[in-house]
Amino acid sequence: MFRVLKICFIVLFINLSFLKAYDTKELLQNANVHKPSTYYEPSSKWGYLGLGVGLIAVSSIVATGLLYIMPESVTKWNRDDINDIFNKWKMRTKQGPVVDNDELWLNYIAHPYFGAVYYLQPRMAGFSWSASALFSFLASSFFWEYGIEGFAEIPSWQDIIITPAFGALLGEGFYQLIRYIQTNNNELFGSWWLGKSIIWILDPLGSLIYSTGLGEALGIYNINDKNNLEIISSPIFINTKGGFGLSLYIRF
Repeated sequence: MFRVLKICFIVLFINLSFLKAYDTKELLQNANVHKPSTYYEPSSKWGYLGLGVGLIAVSSIVATGLLYIMPESVTKWNRDDINDIFNKWKMRTKQGPVVDNDELWLNYIAHPYFGAVYYLQPRMAGFSWSASALFSFLASSFFWEYGIEGFAEIPSWQDIIITPAFGALLGEGFYQLIRYIQTNNNELFGSWWLGKSIIWILDPLGSLIYSTGLGEALGIYNINDKNNLEIISSPIFINTKGGFGLSLYIRF
């Protein structure tokens, strides 16, 4: 019963998010102007995705450390295996996938959430939902399940299927809600603090890129932010035909 209620809640959230998506499109069409500066679109979608992948790697290492210090009854990780970690990884990955006995909140709440976080990296970069779903599958199945987590436990069917599948559905709901908030100048129900807080919760890795200046520091800019407009001109020079020229570069 509890599992059914959780699934119904996820479906309801996604439906509400898609309703917000239609509101977002209507706002942009009715405005008949350029997208607001709070509507984030990176100047380089591959650069944004590359930075997102790096953040996923770092956050996965941090998550591994946190899981390692959690009780073994929760994670099902055996700390005694650390002494023979690579042979244990080889053995476990050959045995999988299996049906695990993880807690329900891990399989049906935590894992779909992280699948959604994976999904949002290419989605916010500008890739399609199908490409983002594929990325979520590759990241959750091979990078995490058969990669990092394979050092601690046998890969499971639930994590391989539920994490990317539910993660993609949940992630698209997150994406539409984020876009709705950004279209409304980062406000939700008239509150900027609520809007920004929700964005940070839904997309923590992306928020590190576009809300802290990390992306700009690495040359990734929001093309809708007028503050990123830069004009660079060179001195007038005489060309080979006896005329004059002026070089003008505009960076968005």
